[in-house]
Amino acid sequence: MQLAKKIDWEDPNVLNFARIGYYGAQVLVVAMAYGLITLIKKKNDTTSLTYDAPKKPGQAEGAPETITTTVRDYDVDQVKSFIQSTVTSILIISVMHWQFKFTQPLLMQSILPIKNLLTHKEALIHLWGDAPEGNLSRPFAAENPLGGLANMFGGASDAAPAATADAPAAVADANKSHKE
Repeated sequence: MQLAKKIDWEDPNVLNFARIGYYGAQVLVVAMAYGLITLIKKKNDTTSLTYDAPKKPGQAEGAPETITTTVRDYDVDQVKSFIQSTVTSILIISVMHWQFKFTQPLLMQSILPIKNLLTHKEALIHLWGDAPEGNLSRPFAAENPLGGLANMFGGASDAAPAATADAPAAVADANKSHKE
């Protein structure tokens, strides 16, 4: 963001380059996401996957809906959901820029979607070859959009990372005491 403050956003040439960069990056991200879908379909993992559908906000308590699908279809749905959120972001940033004349988000939003795609759980599995274990095991845990706020204000989610970070040390100490 410090770089964005040094840019002369009043210069029409700079503004046009920022617009081209932003919309070009968005087209690249959507194209890469469809490429990821093609890669997933090419692998054609038809392993059966059964899970309970995540509850939607405001949904009444009741028996959770059980979904049975294949790993391939689940992965494709996850990438399509990413594309949907990317398109929503494009619309929001476009309104902010064209209607309200905000220009600085163009720079940041040219970089973040590419990073988000390359670090998406599906990309980690299918592009980078990570094993679908642990945090990458399907079905993926729904991330809390307000989880970052809880971390900022010392929420309960601080305890879990500390416990997992200390776990290897505790195992090493236990193994050392058994050897003695």
